Amino acid sequence: MSHTLLTAIATRLILLLLRGIIYLPFSLQLWIGYQLGKMGWHISKKWHNTADKNLSAAFPELDNTQHQKLMAQHCRSLGIGLIEMGNAWWGADQKLKQRVTVEGLEHLDSALEQGKGVILLSAHFTTLEIGGKLLSLFRPLHAMYREQDNKHFNQAMVDGRLSFLQSLIKKSDLRGMMRLLKQNQTIWYAMDQNSSDGSAVFTHFFDIPCSTTAATSKLAQRSGASVIPFSTQRLEPENHYHLTIHPPLENFPSKDAVADTQQIMDLFESVVRKSPEQYLWVHRRFKRQPKGYPPFYT
Repeated sequence: MSHTLLTAIATRLILLLLRGIIYLPFSLQLWIGYQLGKMGWHISKKWHNTADKNLSAAFPELDNTQHQKLMAQHCRSLGIGLIEMGNAWWGADQKLKQRVTVEGLEHLDSALEQGKGVILLSAHFTTLEIGGKLLSLFRPLHAMYREQDNKHFNQAMVDGRLSFLQSLIKKSDLRGMMRLLKQNQTIWYAMDQNSSDGSAVFTHFFDIPCSTTAATSKLAQRSGASVIPFSTQRLEPENHYHLTIHPPLENFPSKDAVADTQQIMDLFESVVRKSPEQYLWVHRRFKRQPKGYPPFYT
C-alpha cells in the first residue's frame, strides 16, 4: 500500500472520529481531547522538543517543576484544540453559542462604520479554530488561509471553515484581500508564525528575535482598513470561551513597518501571558534568526 493511500485513509479515519466525538457530552469530549494530546505528545518527539525549547526560552523564570507543569498543560490544550476544531467545523451553532461571551464587539462595529474594512488579527492559539467559529455566530467574517500539504486534510479544512465563514482567501491573494476590504468586509488573519516571505522583518517575541511578516502594515497602508486584534481564551473548568475584540491599533500603520509589526507582537505577547498553555508552542516560531545569530533549534 502506497504512502499516499495510507495518508488518505488515516486522515479520513481521524476526521470521521472527530466528527463522531462532537456528539458526546462536552466534558467527555474534552477528556478524550486530553488523551489524544498525551498520545500525540509521546508519538511526536519533534513537538515535545520544540515546545520544551520554546517554553524554556520564553519563560526562563520558571523552575523545572513549573516548566514541566506548563508543558503538561500545553499538551492537554493541544488535544482539546483538536476536539474544538471538530466542533468548529461540524458542531451545532446554538450549543456553541451558549458557551461564549464576547467583549468588544463595539470596536468592530465602529471600525466598519468608517467604510474601509477591517483586518482582524489573531495569533496561533490552540483555540484558533473554535474562536473563528464562535465570532462568526455574531458577525460575518472572511479569512485568509494557507494551504496544507496533506490535500485530504486541506479539503476538510476548507469545507469546515466555509461552513461558518463567508469566504476563504489564499494568503498570496493580495487582490482578493483588497477587493474585500474595499467592500467594507472583515478579514480574519493569523500572522504570528515564522515567516520567510519577502515582507518578513525581524521582531522580538518574549525578548527572542523572530521573523514576522510585515504584510499587515503594508495591507493597512494600501487599503486604509482598521487593524483590530482578536483573541480567544478557553476558560476551565467552566467549559466556556471568552472572545476579546481589542481596540483598533493606534497610530497604525506608521511609516515604519518594523515598528508596526513589533506593536502587534507586543500585544500578542501580553495575550499569551494570560493563558500561556493555550499558545501553539509546538510551532518552530524562532526558526529564522538574524544574520550572525546561532540556530535556535538544534
